[in-house]
Amino acid sequence: MNDNFEYKKLSPMLKHYVDVKKDFVDAILLYRVGDFYEAFFEDAVIMSKVLSLTLTGKDSGHEKKAPMCGVPHHVIDNYTFKLVKNGYKVAICDQIEDPKEAKGLVKRAITRVITPGTITDLESLDKKENNYLLSLYQNKYGIAISYCDISTGKLVSLEIKGLSSSLGKKAIDQIEKIKPSEILANRDLSDKDLINYFDRKKIFINYIEESQNLLERAELVRDHLGENNLEKVSNMRLSILSLANLIDYIYKYYKEDLVHINNLDILEISDYMDLAASTAKNLELFKNLSTNTRDNSLISVLDKADTVMGSRLINEFLERPLIDKYKIDRRASIVEAFYKDNILSKNVSNILSDIYDLERLLGKISYKRANGRDFISVKNSIRNIPKLKVLLMESPNDLIKDLGENIPDIEDIYDLIDKAIIDNPPMSISEGGIIKEGYNESLDKFKKSATDAQGELLAYENDQREVTGIKTLKIIYNKNNGYSLEVTKTNIDKVPDTYIRKQTLKNQERYTTEKLEEISTLILSGKDRVNDLEYELFKGVRNFILENTSKLQSLAKMIARIDALNTFARLAKANNYVRPVITTDNIIKIKDGRHPVIENNLNENEFIANDTDIGEEDNLIQIITGPNMAGKSTYMRQMALIIILAQIGSFVPASKAHISVCDQVFTRVGASDNISKGESTFMLEMNEVSNILANASEDSFIILDEVGRGTSSNDGLSIAMALVKYLSKNKKAKTVFATHFHELTILEKDLSNVKNFKIDILEENNNLVFLRKISKGKADRSYGIEVAKLSGLDDEIIDDAKLIMEKLDSGDDIFDMDKEKQITSSLKEIEDKGLSEIKEKAASIDINSLTPIEAMNELNELVKKIGRL
Repeated sequence: MNDNFEYKKLSPMLKHYVDVKKDFVDAILLYRVGDFYEAFFEDAVIMSKVLSLTLTGKDSGHEKKAPMCGVPHHVIDNYTFKLVKNGYKVAICDQIEDPKEAKGLVKRAITRVITPGTITDLESLDKKENNYLLSLYQNKYGIAISYCDISTGKLVSLEIKGLSSSLGKKAIDQIEKIKPSEILANRDLSDKDLINYFDRKKIFINYIEESQNLLERAELVRDHLGENNLEKVSNMRLSILSLANLIDYIYKYYKEDLVHINNLDILEISDYMDLAASTAKNLELFKNLSTNTRDNSLISVLDKADTVMGSRLINEFLERPLIDKYKIDRRASIVEAFYKDNILSKNVSNILSDIYDLERLLGKISYKRANGRDFISVKNSIRNIPKLKVLLMESPNDLIKDLGENIPDIEDIYDLIDKAIIDNPPMSISEGGIIKEGYNESLDKFKKSATDAQGELLAYENDQREVTGIKTLKIIYNKNNGYSLEVTKTNIDKVPDTYIRKQTLKNQERYTTEKLEEISTLILSGKDRVNDLEYELFKGVRNFILENTSKLQSLAKMIARIDALNTFARLAKANNYVRPVITTDNIIKIKDGRHPVIENNLNENEFIANDTDIGEEDNLIQIITGPNMAGKSTYMRQMALIIILAQIGSFVPASKAHISVCDQVFTRVGASDNISKGESTFMLEMNEVSNILANASEDSFIILDEVGRGTSSNDGLSIAMALVKYLSKNKKAKTVFATHFHELTILEKDLSNVKNFKIDILEENNNLVFLRKISKGKADRSYGIEVAKLSGLDDEIIDDAKLIMEKLDSGDDIFDMDKEKQITSSLKEIEDKGLSEIKEKAASIDINSLTPIEAMNELNELVKKIGRL
């Protein structure tokens, strides 16, 4: 509060606002006043600036008004989301008693604190991605991460144990996969990698004081998640502590259980391909490197799902590719079944396209923030589920049948909503107009009484016009004054003595009568009874849905799975993908492989396909040479993308593919600094290479692009050559190494498992043509000058570069070139001067005045001069 406003002089309401604000100094406090949520003092100023709203004033008890800014209660979610997105925490202070029954100031209390990880408004959230609140707990024994999307109820926990100094880096990789919008961390966090990461990362971070009493924390988990979920973490002490911190934060302002947060998944990270954050970035799995958006990323190609639940699951598949051959094959077999039955695939897609986000609708219902329209969305979403179930169960494919059999029966939920809720209900849930006629006998009677009273009111209005002779007399309703007989000033002399004046206006007078009060009581009490009963019936429908939360959540998961795998089938059909053969023989063979993103941006048949064959004992490391822009990076990345696609269960862009399961995919691609950490391009490169060597296994796939180019030629070549030798002898991982160090190609002779490959080019009339085809062998040079010429570099630079290159190739000293140029220039000057003199001499000779002998002598002299030039 501003010092200009003395507390003891404030009005009672503003005093309460200030008192509440003391506990939420780090939040914008929004205070319910009538139909608005208001902010005062500094919060009002901030709110008006951030949301571009008008700043007004509130009588404060001082001469000066208190700054005030407010928004209507029915759009509060939109505005709180904008505040949160601008980095503010928002505390909601609601009225917790009926203003009609309040004696003095209406009781208020904080009912919600909204932060990036606790947003539940469906319109504000990214529909295709989860919005995770993440709790991290670290001590000397390891790290636990628990995370929850409170809008869907998804709850997961994992542990990273050990004494290794790299635990923090492993945790960071997991956080990058999860992409939380908010993080909770224990205040005594000690891992330097995590501390530095949190300092750099633009994520909403909360350092919290937590209890380490394991029994108390376990009891908290049991109270909210039940004995079965506690049992899942009975041997995971760290997870219990991180989970308890998460639950504490979620339930701080909710006294009742959020029934949609009811199942804990334990994530064993060893069950999935280990994709480092740098690998996902380099391969542009989720965002492209140029604009950092989903456009032209792999997920943009994959995500053609019919439902947002399917989109989120595809995203999850891509975050964590499988490494179990059986699970990969099972997914791919379902994809193949949809692929082969095109009619089934289209029918399934048609049904799924009408389904809303059931997971988040359930979350909204669980938070008791859903209205009648949300119930209709649930009804419409499940309308054709029985049809979908039959469709799948009639398939001759057992895996498709199994999907159908696992779809739960939800017809009772559909029937209840259909019978109870009108098709186009209002936004409000407490002002009636929600429940269908015929659903409840008592409600129908109340509504009939109210309708009869309305009819009696109209009859009374007509009667009073006849009795008084005032043709313009009318009965009006005002929220504050109820029903009144309104008469214009020109007709006041005709008003009977039985009329009781209620209100005087500029041009009208308003009256009441005993009869009008009697009818008014019937109408208003009837309306209240109708509204109250409708609200109770609405809550009954809500409770029935909540009682069936687990069933609807199972349905949502099945819909997401069916949608994701059917999407893969439709993608394969549209883009001419093929089912890969999954093996564990360490060999990768790809026929006519294509880059799934790049080919998507080209016209049909423009992309040049390439084969891949790697993994046999004499073919573990491939050194690729060739010009820049010729396609080396595209070729290497497409190999990695095809492997990842295969291991998420998708078909792949190729005519044939034999993929051995890879436990990890590593990339060292591109050049970038990390100045904030004091790391140059070369240091960052070496750190990434070091990480690859520390973690790669024989089942890994490694991409190395231009390693060693960040330092001097001799240093870089030495490191690159030593690296290839080390990989050859110690790691034996499948490795593709693109380089301009042509000296590396000699390793094919020295190392039994190294092969040379090149990108083919064609030279025509000093012009370079990229064939974008890979073949065995080595490039004779890098064609850098030719590529520079293609870029449009000035001819003078290109010509000079060619001269320097000739000197380098011949072993001459390039530092003598400037002297040579000077000599050449001097000789040119001498030559030009001599020619000029000869021309003048020749022009001065009069041939007609010379004898033949004299002419011969003059010609002889000119020849001698020419010879001396």
